[in-house]
Amino acid sequence: VDVENYPGLLDMTGPGVVQLMQKQAKSFGTLFEEDSVVEVDLSSHPFVVRTNHSTINTHSLIIATGADSRWLGVPGEHKLRGGGVSTCATCDGFLFRDKPVVVVGGGDTAMEDALVLARTSSSVTLIHRRDSFRASHALAQRVLNHPTITVRWNTSVVEFKGTEVPIEYDDDEEEVDMDQEPIYRLASVLIRSTSEGADPNEHEEISCDGAFVAIGHEPNTKLFNGQLVSNAQPSTLSPSTSTPP
Repeated sequence: VDVENYPGLLDMTGPGVVQLMQKQAKSFGTLFEEDSVVEVDLSSHPFVVRTNHSTINTHSLIIATGADSRWLGVPGEHKLRGGGVSTCATCDGFLFRDKPVVVVGGGDTAMEDALVLARTSSSVTLIHRRDSFRASHALAQRVLNHPTITVRWNTSVVEFKGTEVPIEYDDDEEEVDMDQEPIYRLASVLIRSTSEGADPNEHEEISCDGAFVAIGHEPNTKLFNGQLVSNAQPSTLSPSTSTPP
């Protein structure tokens, strides 16, 4: 993916930027170990970090484990990831130029995704389970006033529905893999009303080519449970007990 929104970079890809950052870090003596951390011990100094193949002792530790996107957990969502269902409008939105899409969520991220997609998609339907947004007033007003965006209040997604895409083979292809997994593309989203008194079995189907789930992120901090205190999100960590300087 080309990087177009980072100051000072021109005609660069994501992997290219990462390689430059690593090259710069190496010039200052940084060592890179490509492995998975399986356990940490922060009870005393030096801290102990255990990976699949080594043990590292360190007097300081920067936690930059990132976060994973939250998913709805409804039928069809997992099967259609990469086939029309996504959590990154800035990454995948260009794939749905002049096509109808939906966005699920009510926070700032959902508003930003809807506005980004409205630049290129034929229509954007924003699905929110409540009757008001959690997003900032400024972003919410931009969404509500945008002619391409339609908001479906008090609505939740029941299922992502897809269709199987026929696999095409070349006429001169000698061997055909009969065990190849089928490919599915998103065709529609099944929704229901969350309003009080609404029939939970009464569904409505919205045709769309893309669906973007924007309901937040889950920080990858489970590795530090019991050793660090987190806030309610939890995206901020602090020592659970005092440690030596």
